[in-house]
Amino acid sequence: MSSIWPKTEDSFSYNENIKAGKFEDVIVIDDNDRGDSLWRRRVKSEPPEDKPCLSPQDANQKRAVKEGKEMSRRARARVRAKKIRKAEARAAKSMASRNAGKKAKKLKKQNQAELKNASEPKKAKGSQKASTPKMEKKPNNAKSSSSPKAGKPIMATSDNLTMALVDELHEDGRLLNERWQEIEAQLAYVVTDRLMAMPRGPVPSFDSSEVIRGHRVIQCEDGFSKVFLANCVATISNTWDDMRIKLVHVSDVPFMPQVRIWLPTGQTDYSRIMACLRAQNLDVDMSDWSVLRAEEVIETSQSFLLLINRRCIPQLNAADYKLRYGIRMAQIQLILSEADDSPSQFDNYHQFCRFQNKP
Repeated sequence: MSSIWPKTEDSFSYNENIKAGKFEDVIVIDDNDRGDSLWRRRVKSEPPEDKPCLSPQDANQKRAVKEGKEMSRRARARVRAKKIRKAEARAAKSMASRNAGKKAKKLKKQNQAELKNASEPKKAKGSQKASTPKMEKKPNNAKSSSSPKAGKPIMATSDNLTMALVDELHEDGRLLNERWQEIEAQLAYVVTDRLMAMPRGPVPSFDSSEVIRGHRVIQCEDGFSKVFLANCVATISNTWDDMRIKLVHVSDVPFMPQVRIWLPTGQTDYSRIMACLRAQNLDVDMSDWSVLRAEEVIETSQSFLLLINRRCIPQLNAADYKLRYGIRMAQIQLILSEADDSPSQFDNYHQFCRFQNKP
């Protein structure tokens, strides 16, 4: 048999020409079936599929395969990192939504609790029942201020140390509110005079930063402070001819009709506010109206609490509970009882006013 022979085989896609040379232990195959002019050397005694081929281009091919695998690995790492970032973003968004929901539920519970407390009957005078910590606790959004005009007072009427000054001649408390600076100066003089007379005695403590229904509220720290204050008030009760002040429990403060009105923001002069309201609403009796305090700002409006008289209630009803102020028809809320003044969870959703139930 000849050591070299030609052989031609037909396949379904190409013709394969194979030339083989027989050596001692190696068969040299000229494989031109791929068109890349590769020559390969394979060990004769081992199948070609089990042993690697030895080729001049093997090093480049291995390097290309290795680089391809490395690029594929980096691409997969980038895809995994992108998925992780998306998952973290979704988790953060979900957490923010849950926190917002919890905050809304907490605010709703606070409003419902305040509404329930406002609708409960008043406690008997001199009740010894202490207020619960929950009732004394101020809401998170309450702003501390030394002025009673900064916000709405929140206090426990069942606390027997929470007192108030009333005018026995005028139940609306209008003169008390207008002359508070003069009254406070008189009380401060009496208190300091008594303390200097007893330098080694106990020291009373008070807080008069709140107003309820037009009357000044004075929180006493203890029983001694309460008795001390009562004696001081009795000393100056008849100082004025047109006013007679008296110290009572906060639950005994008479409730006079009030209105809440929504005006443009930036109104700081209370005298000017009342002058404008009287000038533009001649059909409503506002002769003894007064501004009790400014309240929160909602978008383009700020609410004010006004003390009014009972004579004007039919006139407000005829005006559809709207008053002219500047270029605005200001909506008002009529408050005839403490329950009407309870907060609502829908206060912040109306641009100019909070709707009220007409009597």
